Amino acid sequence: MITIGMAYYPEHWPRELWSQDADRMAALGVKVVRLAEFAWSRLEPRDGCFVFDWLDEAVSVFADRGIKIILGTPTNCAPLWLYKSHPETLQWGRDGKPTDTGIRGHRCIVSPVFRSFAARIVDEMAKRYAGRPEIYAWQIDNELENSHCTCPYCRKAFRDWLKEKYGTAENLNAAWGNAVWSGEISEWGEIEPLLSPDCMPDWHNPSFMLDFERFGASRTTDYVNFQRDIIKKYDPNALVTTNSCFPVHMPDFHKEFAGLDVAAYDNYPPIRPPEGPEELYSNGFALDFVRGFKNKNYWILEQLAGPGGCWVPFGPTSEPGQLAGYAMQSIAHGADLLCVYRWRSALSGAEMMGHGLLDHDNRENRRFAEFKELIKRLEKLPRLDRTTVKSDVAILYSADQEFALKNQRQSANFSYWTQLRLFQEACAGLGVNTDVIEENCPLDGYKVVIVPTHHIVEPSMASRLEDFAEKGGTVVLTNRSGVKDKTGKCFFGIPLPGVFSKLCGCVVEEYDPIGKSTQRISASKGESYTVTGWCDLLRPETAEVWARYEGRFYSGAAAVTRNSFGKGLAYYMGTVGEKAMYRTLMTEILREQSVPMLTALPRNVEVTTRTGDGGTYRFFFNNQSKGCHFPCNGETVSLRPFEALVMTQDGQWI
Repeated sequence: MITIGMAYYPEHWPRELWSQDADRMAALGVKVVRLAEFAWSRLEPRDGCFVFDWLDEAVSVFADRGIKIILGTPTNCAPLWLYKSHPETLQWGRDGKPTDTGIRGHRCIVSPVFRSFAARIVDEMAKRYAGRPEIYAWQIDNELENSHCTCPYCRKAFRDWLKEKYGTAENLNAAWGNAVWSGEISEWGEIEPLLSPDCMPDWHNPSFMLDFERFGASRTTDYVNFQRDIIKKYDPNALVTTNSCFPVHMPDFHKEFAGLDVAAYDNYPPIRPPEGPEELYSNGFALDFVRGFKNKNYWILEQLAGPGGCWVPFGPTSEPGQLAGYAMQSIAHGADLLCVYRWRSALSGAEMMGHGLLDHDNRENRRFAEFKELIKRLEKLPRLDRTTVKSDVAILYSADQEFALKNQRQSANFSYWTQLRLFQEACAGLGVNTDVIEENCPLDGYKVVIVPTHHIVEPSMASRLEDFAEKGGTVVLTNRSGVKDKTGKCFFGIPLPGVFSKLCGCVVEEYDPIGKSTQRISASKGESYTVTGWCDLLRPETAEVWARYEGRFYSGAAAVTRNSFGKGLAYYMGTVGEKAMYRTLMTEILREQSVPMLTALPRNVEVTTRTGDGGTYRFFFNNQSKGCHFPCNGETVSLRPFEALVMTQDGQWI
């Protein structure tokens, strides 16, 4: 059975309301609640003075009604007395100045002083609650970002990390290519991880920035593991996770979750889809990405419950069926626990207009009724948690590409994230499951492996992909692949796509970073598509041409190629196209690999399948604000706006 949860903040509400809320949740079908993730000032109102009676009572109120607890460590929001007494616990910005205390997340997760206070509160909580049957799981901190703090502790830690990695200043100078702009260091204290507000990352040595991101990711992972170890000390069998989001400073999620028991994500799809047909707005890619953190089913610890209203003007109201549709989309891609954020809208604070399931008036409303009906539908699928998403197609993701391409932008209309999403959306629109996996994961069992913009590369990656194609698989590579080695320096003396040239059977003669301009390409079967962002001008060697450019001085030059390699194939896409191009390309590739497809699906209809001991369930989700009809397996399927329907293996619709 899919587990339904609710985010709840007892410290925001009078105690007499707790029992009423717990009764209503139990009647709704809620099985777990998240508590205490931001409650440090209530748990430790003064230094060393711990007050747990209110949390004990809240835990009991829910446990008495059969509702278990996901207990959050409250370390995202340190109490103000800590910052006042120990200002060295504050995070410093890129300008080299301490952050002003205001909303949340001001702590420096590297500071040993902060770590000591964080360890103490987590230890007190774990000592008190770990191992108790009421506790379902633990959530560490909240929505962690890649650590970009520049305080004295972090500067020293960064230098120590570099010393351990490179050994000597000479080795670092060689690895970073510091001869450029007289950037060579003679001693470690000359390294300053600071960026003034007037200096964009583009001005800094990309190799320096790449290592700074890697260092930040290592600190975030270490911070997670430090708290995990405290909890596991008291209860080795505890389920421990943290709730991810996709912030400006992206961590290395695969390392962050490697030592945790389950991946988790805070899912806030857009309530109002964009008008432009080419804009990517589906959260399907994000959900496949999260499933790939541990290559197994995951949890949603915050699922959209109403209009947003924090940090931005109020968001629009959801359309009928939209919140349930998005919830079913989460489940379709592998969520086994769905925790709604939040039970009721807050009466105060920055998130008071970030709407919960209930509004401030506390009355049951349309959204409440929608989730109530959703839970009834899920009760008809009691074995769904015994299934998962199995895929013939994998998209390789690498944190190094995210770091490198963010800090040295390739053109004005070029995005690593976009290229990943275009392929995933094309597959979802053909009813084909897709795994988004870390670059070093095994490729066994896949028929198609897509490797978008593999910019930072080791030669061993080319060998792995060649072996995959040699055995009969299809590899898809795209522009700006094979450009740099692992230090972030460009390869010398080999034409692009570098180490992938043999596999792709082509070389890049020249490239045109066209930015926001557009070009046209014509495919070999007569179709014509608009492209943008980047244009590699390819010279086929052993490859055949799949598409050519139509305009400018390179009209007729190859834009996309297809190369036979052993028993398999390798495609190279030298540009970034419109959605229709990816659908056409993936249809051809999937047909070559005999992967079953649903080619009659309308635009923005996504189909995902879960299979396992619990059966086979095919989810049809109409991710748009208009209804649609289409043929499928001999019948006509009708979907209302944002409706999600499930077809069971015996042909029932639920």
